[in-house]
Amino acid sequence: MKVPIKLNDNELVLEADPSMTLLDVLRREGFISPKLGCSRGSCGACTVLLDGKAIPTCIVPLVVARDATIVTLEYFSKTKEHELIMEAFAKAGIQLCGFCNSGKILGAYSLITTHPRPSRQLIYDMVRHFDCSCTEQDSLIQGILYASVALQNHANNWQVRENKNNRNSRNGRKGKN
Repeated sequence: MKVPIKLNDNELVLEADPSMTLLDVLRREGFISPKLGCSRGSCGACTVLLDGKAIPTCIVPLVVARDATIVTLEYFSKTKEHELIMEAFAKAGIQLCGFCNSGKILGAYSLITTHPRPSRQLIYDMVRHFDCSCTEQDSLIQGILYASVALQNHANNWQVRENKNNRNSRNGRKGKN
């Protein structure tokens, strides 16, 4: 079976057996950030962004990704959003082990983009199944709260710059970056 996807900003056609999971295919393609953990879709180790939403690749058949946009942590780690999340996690005292990074980082990003000001309860509902011992739950919740503020500030600052550039363009002047 051939499945067209956009993976980390590259248009690809992946070939795989229909029984293969998205995790199986990503690992075969050389991506190491999604890892096999629980095989039930709850631990977060195999997380990627599928059309902007954090999903567990260990239970998702490859065919579900047809014509979708997939972002792995390898690609996401090059973004400003990743930098802001990692700074927020450090502020909360979080030191990730590497095994759970995809679930915690991409899960936080997905949650914050869906709910810019998530409540503690909403965050708890997302992280309660993460069973990696590198980060205790209260620190992770605090880190995600810090990240939500950082990402919101970043978005607001970007919007202010864009508005200023648009005003300057309408007035015949070039905006400053």
